[in-house]
Amino acid sequence: MPAATNPLITLAMAFLIQAAPGQVPVPEPATAKAPNATKPEKPVEQQSVDPLVAYPERDMLSPFRAPTDLYAPPDELFRQLNIMRNIASRSADKSFDAAGREVIDDPTWLQARAKVDELGIDAGMIAGMMRLHRNEVQRATAFYAAFYCSNIGYVMELISHIPGEPVRSTREAAFPRAIQFMRAHLGKRYGQLTDDEKALVVGALPAIGSPAAKAQGLTRLPSDNDHLHSLRLVPFFQLLDVDDELDRAQALWFIKETIVARTDFANLWLEPALPRLRQLLRSDNNNVRDQATAIFQLIAAKDAAPPPQEIEALVAWAKAAGKNLFPPIRNINDAIVQLYPSDERDTIAKAGIKALENSSIGDFLRGQRKDGSWYSGFRVGRVPDALVQLAIQKGSVITSVNGAPVGSAQELLAIIIKQSKAKKPRRVMVEYVLKGQPHAIEYRIM
Repeated sequence: MPAATNPLITLAMAFLIQAAPGQVPVPEPATAKAPNATKPEKPVEQQSVDPLVAYPERDMLSPFRAPTDLYAPPDELFRQLNIMRNIASRSADKSFDAAGREVIDDPTWLQARAKVDELGIDAGMIAGMMRLHRNEVQRATAFYAAFYCSNIGYVMELISHIPGEPVRSTREAAFPRAIQFMRAHLGKRYGQLTDDEKALVVGALPAIGSPAAKAQGLTRLPSDNDHLHSLRLVPFFQLLDVDDELDRAQALWFIKETIVARTDFANLWLEPALPRLRQLLRSDNNNVRDQATAIFQLIAAKDAAPPPQEIEALVAWAKAAGKNLFPPIRNINDAIVQLYPSDERDTIAKAGIKALENSSIGDFLRGQRKDGSWYSGFRVGRVPDALVQLAIQKGSVITSVNGAPVGSAQELLAIIIKQSKAKKPRRVMVEYVLKGQPHAIEYRIM
């Protein structure tokens, strides 16, 4: 198997082995249904503009693969899996157990499931078949088998293979199963484990600081608030770049459902895709537009108005919803401010230049720090409302910008104009003195 995308997936490997989960059926949760391929819509025109790509780097999981190899899977295991899959395909009596795995209330299916658990599923073999096997029927069986791997972390990795599968019917069968599995596991945290389970996890970890720990991205032991599992969503966002509207709608639906299951995924994955999502709001396809709108509804402010029907108003509404989660001006901490391309950033730039052009916000000052050393620079006498987000307080004396000394508003303006012509992204380090103490703040122009 490839390395886990989240270190805590690796941490949990040692104990997340489920004992015969098919034996514990539970009431079926709200049904997860992707946009349906069996309901044709009227033909639509393709968008006249090139798609805005969120995640341009392609790999073996990106849509769509062209498998050419042959695999010889274990005969008895796949015979039992095919029994299960065939019964599942024609059965209406389905539910999902506590582990989020599909269960069919059929004696033959249950008997085959018990045999599969006894034989065990090699996740590495399943991953290889998903990616490389040229027989689409056996690939479909591999996708079905993925959800019955005993190791939950491996199942999460196998789910990321779904968008790259070239056969739509296989993708459509895997999508809702993946949603149910994620609902059962994505929200779990280290703090929910028993003491014995925690001990197993910590015992399976490489020593913090060791080469093995560094390779896995581990810098500390897990804390109670850490999630146990994650999911790589890049291939699902890349499915938005294909030409077929149904593929786009289903990818949007899946992304929406993962955010519902793990709200922090919006913060983790969505930002690079927001321009593409806004572009898809202009689609003539109702499914695509509705699913994209639903994602923006998840990240909009709680008191936001409902999404409007008119397209231009809808796009403007979505832009505001995106800014609720991803504000264009971000005070990361007392020492770092990120400024993203936006009307807000333009407003700050114009307000700052206007104030400096007439020296209306401050004057030159020479003073002494508390350690006795002398300094000189431009004292900020007032902070216009448009500049509050820059986090420079009234009374601050700006002494240098990227090492260049500042003595007047004109000098500060000249430095800012010079910096504005530099390539983006760039960093501007401002050093200043406030109440006799030296400070520095870094502006990251994204």
